[in-house]
Order: sequence, then structure tokens, then C-alpha cells
Amino acid sequence: MNSPLVAIVILTCNQKQVTLDCLQSFAACQYEKKQIILVDNGSEDGVQAEVNRLFPHVTVLRNEKNLGAAGGRNTGIEYALQQLDFTYIMFMDNDIVVMPDFLSNLVNGLRSCEDASVEIASPLLYQMGTEKIIDCAGGARLNFYTGSTQTRGHGELDIGQYDHERFPNCVPTTVLMHRNALERAGRFDVSFDPYGYEDLDMVLRANLEHSPFLFVPEAVVFHLGSKTGFSGYTAEYTRMKGQNMRRFFKRHASSLQWLCFNLLLPFLSIKTIVRELRRGNVKAILGLAKGFFSGTK
Repeated sequence: MNSPLVAIVILTCNQKQVTLDCLQSFAACQYEKKQIILVDNGSEDGVQAEVNRLFPHVTVLRNEKNLGAAGGRNTGIEYALQQLDFTYIMFMDNDIVVMPDFLSNLVNGLRSCEDASVEIASPLLYQMGTEKIIDCAGGARLNFYTGSTQTRGHGELDIGQYDHERFPNCVPTTVLMHRNALERAGRFDVSFDPYGYEDLDMVLRANLEHSPFLFVPEAVVFHLGSKTGFSGYTAEYTRMKGQNMRRFFKRHASSLQWLCFNLLLPFLSIKTIVRELRRGNVKAILGLAKGFFSGTK
């Protein structure tokens, strides 16, 4: 009876079956005080009607057009703030299948944390279709000097190597956060739309300065890793990726880190440029360059 209400915001766009699988996994979730908010970001696959039929307890909000990852999640945030007396809010991709005790473990992890400044926690993500191949163990290791966002543990077999490191030096993207943290950040920044770095930016703005992020390895979910909105390594995809990358690092890096990042950027891009030249994908290279220049605005 003392369990706090958790608002769960899930975004979907033309991925009906993936979304239904995600919601079906929540049917076995042992944590009862939760409200799932599914934001239909302009889908044309009938997902809203199907969810209403199969999962009437899920609140479905519809954007008539795809507002992007940040814009779509902001729709869920607005509803939660206006309609729900929640203590925690969680942002999840729709291509995730959860284990029954994952949410209980996340909430208990934050509530039992001795450091009251810790308000953001992340689960352990395994790659879908595997038993213990890690997709993400706590978040991304950020290097503001080189622009690296290496995912901790990605592709490794889980043999418990991260179980005892509850406060890793990385920034999570699949998160449960206290309402205080949400109100500190406000909303996702739509300048990162359609997607890319908006989640890292949101979490950094939500977190108290110098406060660590909690990693809860007992909270297990499986991640498919699907993407919507782009088909292949196109000029538009690379433009968006380059633009959002520079915008993110400019915002959160120190002056020295930003200087080093810009000096190293041509060298850091060589591998991508050579790979795409071999493929004859000159447009992707031009798109990346365009994105890097526009990302300084």
C-alpha cells in the first residue's frame, strides 16, 4: 500500500507487434502501482485500436504526426504531470520485454539508496534472443574529449562482472527517475528530433550535479534494438547524427573538452569516411559534414 505510483512512458511508431510484445510482458509485472502511457507517434498500423482492445488499462495518446523521440515523449510527460500523482517516471523504448520483478527492483533500489541525492536508476539490458548477452549495463561511458559514447558491457557475456558496481561512471538512457529529477529537467529537447542524444541530454539535465546514477543489475529487461525513421546509412541519417552529436557535446562539455573534441573531430571521422567511400556512399559523407557544421548552432 506504500508503494509509490510509477508512470511509464513508451513511444511507438508503426511497430505494432513489437509494441504489443512489450505490453504483454508488462502483464506479468509484479509491481502493481504503475500506469503505462503509450504515445502513438503518428502510426498508420492500427496500433491504438489493438492496444485499446487487448490492454484497456494502458493509456494511449496519439500524435497525428511523428513528432520525433523528444516530442513524442513530451506528450507522455504532459499527460503524466496533469493527470497522475506519480512519484517516479520511466522512459522506455517499445522494443523492450521486461522481467516480472524488474520494476520492483528498480523502485526498491532507489528507495533504499542511502544517498538521498540519487534519483535516477537504470536496469540491466540483455540483447533480445539471448540469455545473458549484455546490451547495456548501466549506460554509456561518455568521453567529452573524443565524443565517445561507448555502451558499457555491450556484447559481453554476463558472468556477474558488473553486479557489484552499483554507481558506474556512465550515463543511462533507459531510466527510472524521481519526479524531482523530471521537474529539474523539464522536458526532452525537441531540437534533437527525430532522435539521437535526446535521452543522454535529458538525463544529464535531470540529475543533480555530482550525484551518481544507480545501476540495478537485478532489474532485467531484454532489448531488441530496432530503429524507426531511417532506412540505412543515408545522407539524412548521417546529417541528423552529426548535428545532434555536436549539439550534445557543445552543451555538456567544458571549454577545454569542446576544444579538444573539435580538434580531434577530423581524425575521429576517418574510419567512417573510409568505410562509406568504399561503399560508394558519398552522400552519407556529405550529410555527416553538413550535420557537424549545423550542430554548432
